[in-house]
Amino acid sequence: MDRLRTTYLGLNLHSPIVASASPLTGVPAKAARMQECGAAAIVLPSLFEEEILYRDADLLMALEQGSEHFAEALDYFPSFATLESTA
Repeated sequence: MDRLRTTYLGLNLHSPIVASASPLTGVPAKAARMQECGAAAIVLPSLFEEEILYRDADLLMALEQGSEHFAEALDYFPSFATLESTA
């Protein structure tokens, strides 16, 4: 197995197998299993600022949903002008 050693990006690796970024490499237990199966390096999934901002925006929208409603919601009733014209 010593013949499989290689150098990649300045790293000395015991094999040329590198697991690319995927949902599997983001889970520590699965990444450890990949190492046991022979992966010499693992590329972790990137964390972009946009993903964090979108997640925060979704949470804020979910928390504020329905906050514009209150028990005395006057918009649910017809306007007085409509009531007077039908009388």
